[in-house]
Amino acid sequence: MIVEISVHGSVLKRSHECFIIQAPNVKPVEIPAEKIDTVLVTANALVSTQAVALCLEKNIQLVLAEWSGKPFGRFWASTPGRATEHRRKQYLHQNTLVAFKISKDIVACKLRSQKKFLTDLKNNRKTPNETLNNAIKAINKSLQTLSHLKYSPSFKQTLLGVEGFAAAEYFSALSSILPKKYAFKERSRQPAQDKFNAVLNYIYGITYSSVEKIVILSGLDPNAGLYHADSYGKPTLVFDLIELFRAKVDRIAVKLFTKKYVKNSWFTSLDDAPLSVFLDKEGRSAVISAYRQDAAATVEKESWLYCRKIIATFTKEG
Repeated sequence: MIVEISVHGSVLKRSHECFIIQAPNVKPVEIPAEKIDTVLVTANALVSTQAVALCLEKNIQLVLAEWSGKPFGRFWASTPGRATEHRRKQYLHQNTLVAFKISKDIVACKLRSQKKFLTDLKNNRKTPNETLNNAIKAINKSLQTLSHLKYSPSFKQTLLGVEGFAAAEYFSALSSILPKKYAFKERSRQPAQDKFNAVLNYIYGITYSSVEKIVILSGLDPNAGLYHADSYGKPTLVFDLIELFRAKVDRIAVKLFTKKYVKNSWFTSLDDAPLSVFLDKEGRSAVISAYRQDAAATVEKESWLYCRKIIATFTKEG
């Protein structure tokens, strides 16, 4: 389990083989160390040296993070522990059959969730939408191709091609169900060229932070991807895992527009980039609120489960 200390003025200390957590105006809580995987400190708190020692003795990660949950520091034991073993196997398997199986599963999960989203949209339409039908057919074709793929040294490029085959159709389908004034021509990243992509870019950014936090807490290296190729300074394993949640995040963005929550006052442009669109403070606040309500808990829970699945696969394969 992850224990998060998020109340300012809290105290974390040790009592034998247990942690004692004291928060202002709240009865102290005692938790056995054996039940804890990670202690995450996101508030101004006091942590005793004995509590730190217990974390190190039990190979429990003690992580310091911003209020948003994004880690900026950790305590490591001076002797190799579980995290060291996990990462060694992660590096060993980056381009092996194991990485291919995990990567293939990630792409399959993404495509299935996209298909489910589009099918839900289709079923909620009163009139037929051929663009939605075409996108669903394209995803079905990608899934069929994926099911027949075998391992090869170039599997990453192959999987990216399979995934990308249906991407244009998918985003065209999303555009087709938006109010006409928010329809967009294509997916635009940094910077966005339209209001929908501005929302999507920002909400993806929030999701990256959520996933990266869990990857780090699991003991895996966020910079050593299995599906996305390594790139200096890039958290490629985070890029891998966020694929699992893109359709869920897309649902939030579409809901904001189709339910008419979006306001024109949410958006702004920069003087030196008049054709680019960004969210202002009001818009960012609204998107964060929607993410927390509809996705935050699920993203963190499922990220944690998938990280454990990856670790279990490494252990099984040796």
